[in-house]
Amino acid sequence: MNTPEQVSVRTVTLKEGGFTLLEVLVALLVLTIGLLGLAALQASGTRYVHGSYLRSQAVIQAYDMADRIRANLPGVQAGAYTSLSGIPSSPPDCLGSTCSPGDMATFDLWQWNTANAALLPAGAGSVAIAANTGGCAVANCICTITVSWNEVESTGTVAKTFSTTFQPFSQP
Repeated sequence: MNTPEQVSVRTVTLKEGGFTLLEVLVALLVLTIGLLGLAALQASGTRYVHGSYLRSQAVIQAYDMADRIRANLPGVQAGAYTSLSGIPSSPPDCLGSTCSPGDMATFDLWQWNTANAALLPAGAGSVAIAANTGGCAVANCICTITVSWNEVESTGTVAKTFSTTFQPFSQP
């Protein structure tokens, strides 16, 4: 004889058997979308950091040439820096021997644009000096230095430039 205390009833519902698996799949899908978004954020951050690095290199290179021009004021007065661009094919050797101010300007251009090409993608630079009336004498020369390079953006490769102007001679 069975008493009510001895009888146990088991109830198994088969309708809920795959519900936990569905929850896991949805959670995995949400996690995957989040990780893909994080990877895209990391990639764009890396691209922006590289663009910032290239702009910094362009600024450094422009001010390097400005310092070279200030160091060769006789070359500025002689008009050696009036319009410079490209990389000279046979620069003078100003490291091993004494150079004239004009040769020093050519050597500066060769060193500077060789460094531009090495540091920046399709890097190049140019120098232009405009003199006010009376020639390029103290305090009336305006020097423009331009550095250009290519930068990869989400839309493709874009040409970038940095320009600065200064007066090579200090004000009296």
